[in-house]
Amino acid sequence: MENTVMNTIIYWAKGFFSFNTVVIAAITVGVLFMLAAGTYVVEMNMDKTKTSSTLIEELLWGVGLTIAMVFLQNVFTHLYSTIASSEFGWKYSTAQFVVLFYCLYIVHRKVVLWFNIILPMYVYGLGIVRGQIGFDIAPILAILVIILISYTIYQQNDTLIDENVKYYSTLIMFGLAWWFVLKDIHHLTIVDIMCLTLEFLIAMSIVHFGNKKVRMIMKQYLNLMQEVDTDALTGVYNRNSFNKVVKGVFEFYSNNDAPLTMVMFDIDHFKQFNDQYGHQVGDKVLRLVADRFSYELVDRKAHGQLFRVGGEEFAIIFRGRTADDCEKIVRAIRDDLVKETIRVNNHDRVGIKVSIGISQLRDDDFDFQTFYKRVDDYLYQSKRNKRNSITVEGKVASLN
Repeated sequence: MENTVMNTIIYWAKGFFSFNTVVIAAITVGVLFMLAAGTYVVEMNMDKTKTSSTLIEELLWGVGLTIAMVFLQNVFTHLYSTIASSEFGWKYSTAQFVVLFYCLYIVHRKVVLWFNIILPMYVYGLGIVRGQIGFDIAPILAILVIILISYTIYQQNDTLIDENVKYYSTLIMFGLAWWFVLKDIHHLTIVDIMCLTLEFLIAMSIVHFGNKKVRMIMKQYLNLMQEVDTDALTGVYNRNSFNKVVKGVFEFYSNNDAPLTMVMFDIDHFKQFNDQYGHQVGDKVLRLVADRFSYELVDRKAHGQLFRVGGEEFAIIFRGRTADDCEKIVRAIRDDLVKETIRVNNHDRVGIKVSIGISQLRDDDFDFQTFYKRVDDYLYQSKRNKRNSITVEGKVASLN
């Protein structure tokens, strides 16, 4: 018995510390990269053409995972073609588990969760249909464990990934459960399962370490980009970001039929806030306006991008929306804004009002500056109308 166990461990070690393992690792990392990068590129392109939808993105990940599973199986079956199927030649399963587990933590998609729920049931059911195995309670329990772990990770992946004890607990249980599902199909012993789970633990630990380093670098990069592209006081995009965004937006929407609308607004009598109550109150007013518009643009799913383009002046780029659509949205946000007041001293509170200009991109806008100047003119038209007004395509109306 001891010799059998030792022989199995030695056999596993020889397989693990081999050139094939290096090839497997390289291919697995490549598959992970292609999954993430390929899907990201497609999603970005869909976003630019305004055809992006949750359903399409979910389907993309489902197709990507399916292709990855089949690809890994075929590649590794070829690599281990000289090893009998009943022996230790199921290395591709470890690579597949790495992809599945990685995607559970990194890709917050329902299709990834369902993929991890359905796949073990499919594999076990296929084994029964093919007559490889009979019905047994152990693999059924293992499938339930996989489902439970997958659902737990889906619900709490943001917290579990940074807690090593919980992360590695789910990792080990996930690997053990999967190998128990495959135990009778591949005629694995308990020692085989322990060795293969250790292999999965080592492989996933390397991936996890690399992912943490990449996440740290990306976080630093995003923080740096945020400092460059966002306004320090209000947290919304700044003029620098506005200048970068509008160039690409104009080029895209000037060459297709989808509508593009820009809104510009500024805070009425803002200088009085600073002169009468001090710059701290002025800063508080700016933050309140930015927070109100930022929150409601997201809450209303308005597809609007907010920028602070001047001292008290803001702009919103609405992709795929007409001027009439945007007027309704901006009026609603403005109506909520004027209900709020700011405390300026121990007793007094003051309200905030804004002037607004709105226009939609036209066929005769030969460059962005033409478009921008028209919206800016509409804003000043509202200000000349005793402020607290809105001008939409040249038509001025006072706001209550």
